Amino acid sequence: MREAIGGTWIFQIVIFFILLFTGYMCLSINHSKAFNVKNTIVKAIEREEGVDLQNPENDPAIQKIVEYLKQTSYRTTGTCPNDIRDKSGRIITRYYGFNREGKLDSRNSAFCIAEQSVRSSSDMPIMNYYRIKVFYQLDLPIFRSVFNFQVSGDTKIMSHSGGLSR
Repeated sequence: MREAIGGTWIFQIVIFFILLFTGYMCLSINHSKAFNVKNTIVKAIEREEGVDLQNPENDPAIQKIVEYLKQTSYRTTGTCPNDIRDKSGRIITRYYGFNREGKLDSRNSAFCIAEQSVRSSSDMPIMNYYRIKVFYQLDLPIFRSVFNFQVSGDTKIMSHSGGLSR
């Protein structure tokens, strides 16, 4: 009887480490998939020199991103961050969330895009860059979605970018 109890404890420890290793593998696979999606979004925006966030249905960068999402098995969604305001209440950063079809959806978004203005002096033209957020999660078959994470990235600074300068 004594050996049976000892074997049960060893079996539980082995099962625990298998679950821990499986969770780590799921997390690293989901992270690399989200990282690849983020890189593809950044490349599409840079290739098209911006995104028109006011009219995304007709934007070629959004269309290329949607085509890529349809080809991959990336299905994770999340909620875009709230607007970031300065001390006077003016919006500094507004994230626009997009679902897998390329439609605006800030609560169930596959990715979020925010346009940032850069101006070093009044003599220089307004230049923009885009901040991208993509979501991934620790998703175990038994426990479902345990934790939600996000990957962020920025495009290069562009002089002829989307919404503010078009």
